[in-house]
This record gives sequence, structure tokens and C-alpha cells, in this order.
Amino acid sequence: MNPEISVQVPVKNGSDAFKKFLKSLSAQDIQSPWELVIVDDGSDIPVQEEFLQQLGKLPDLCSVKVVRRDPGGNRPAARNTAFKASEAPVGLLMDADLEFTPSLLRRHLEVREETGADVVMGRRINAWSKDATPWQRWFDSRAMGNSPSGLFPWNYFITGNLSVKCGLLEEAGGFDTAIDCYGGEDTELGYRLNKSGVSFQWEPELAVNHLDNVSVRKHSEKMLEYGGTGLKYTLRKHPGIRGLLGSRWVEPVFSRPVYLSVMRLFTRVALLGPVYRGVLKYAEKHGNPPVLFTYLAVGACLIGLRGGDFRK
Repeated sequence: MNPEISVQVPVKNGSDAFKKFLKSLSAQDIQSPWELVIVDDGSDIPVQEEFLQQLGKLPDLCSVKVVRRDPGGNRPAARNTAFKASEAPVGLLMDADLEFTPSLLRRHLEVREETGADVVMGRRINAWSKDATPWQRWFDSRAMGNSPSGLFPWNYFITGNLSVKCGLLEEAGGFDTAIDCYGGEDTELGYRLNKSGVSFQWEPELAVNHLDNVSVRKHSEKMLEYGGTGLKYTLRKHPGIRGLLGSRWVEPVFSRPVYLSVMRLFTRVALLGPVYRGVLKYAEKHGNPPVLFTYLAVGACLIGLRGGDFRK
């Protein structure tokens, strides 16, 4: 049986969240053959051993393939390994810490048929719990947030709940394995796909719960790493996307356009370590106003881009 869609997921040392992910897959109501491609990205215990019980509960219509990378640790390379190992024409690029309803796979295929889009992206919900924090609710309002169905811009291309034709990934050259730290490989690939004329469809109905309870501080640390690695690399590789994630605010003060010089000076003050740390502590304690979360996310990224570290 030829699979119609391939669920592709990299995982390293999967936890209870990965068990919930596999349980969600075991309940899928899709009535056509499908495939699960797991890239074991260097787990201490091989995935097929640690999660043997959960894998054994997947439906008969699902074929399972586990590919091990050892040593692992390069997420773009793991994504590339997954789509190259797939036998389905469409890949559903997921993360190992998601929980979702039985209709997810079926609806991804139906939305693709209804819209004719090359890429279909659904929501990832962080504030799914009744105990959700203001930070998690703010996070869910970013990017496409609660926008209605429709086209979305390439810079919001995020894997985790996104289906795409595997052939397009191949033609684009896959994910750039030079981005081997946290963040940026999705955005960089989204830019290349957009240049090739790919269509991007947003469908909020396709929702998954993100089980990673990231704190404000942890996210700031991730954005710091992204700014100093993936973002810096992407801006050098693609000069045409100057200004991505506010990067023009940390260019030399008198760069063109010169009228932005005052804002560049203001940005330098706003990104000083003591200022950033003070806002971070306030946001952790009070959880408002939401504009502080925007400052912390973008600010950490720009600090990293400049080669700084707010933790010092």
C-alpha cells in the first residue's frame, strides 16, 4: 500500500510528551494508508526499544520507519533524513511534543485538496491548559496567531504542524544543515521556497497542543542563541531579507536610511544588559503587560545578533 501522507518527526530522548504524541497518532481516523517516519537523533535508548509498546498500538494502515542518526544533534539534518526516507508524496512535519485530535492527518489532506496549496500550516497552541500563563497566551498570539484561514507570508513558515510536498523539499535542497543551533532553519527554508513560487496556506482549524512548557526566561535564552547563530547566518546568506526580526535596528547607527539613526541609538540603550535583565525579572513576576514579552523575545534575538549575552 502506498502511503498518502508521511508523518515525519525527529526525536532525541523522547519523554512522556512523545508517548502522548504516539497515542494521538494511534487514534487517527484517516482511512487511507499513511506512514510514520521517526528520526532517532542520537537517543540514549533507541526509540524502537524505549517506545516499543506505543509503536505497537499504531493502526494497521500505518507503516513505521525508524532511522537512527548517531551522533545526532543537527535538527535540519534530521528533517532532511526524514523526508528522504519517506515514500509518501506529502510530508507532515511534526515535533515530538505535540498532542492532537483524531482528525489531524485526514484534515491536512482534505485542506490540501480544497485549497491546492503547496504548504499547509496549522496552529500550535501553548495555552491549552486551564493553568496557562499570560506568557503562553501571548505566545499564541504571535505570527499568524488567531488569524482566519488564508495565505501566510514565508517568514511565518514554521514546522511542527505543517504539511508540504516532499518533492518541493528535495527541489529546494532541504533544510540548511549549517544552522546547527536553536532556530532559524524553518525561516531560511521558507524564504527559498517562497522564491521558487510555492504557495503557503494557513488553516487554524488544524490545531495541536504544544506540550513544551517553556518559560519566559527559557524562551529568551533560546532567542539569544537564535540571534547569534541562525539569524546571523541567514542574513549573511540572503542579503535580500535585510531587516528580518528587527535586525536593521542593530545595524551601525548611521547606516542607510539615516533617518533611523535615532531609533538605532534608542535600541542600543534598550538592549543593555541591566535594562534587559530588569525587564525580564519584572515580566517573570507580574506577567504583564504583553508588550514586555515582545520586547524580551525580539530583544534577546537582537542581543545575540550583536554578539552579546544578557546573562552576563
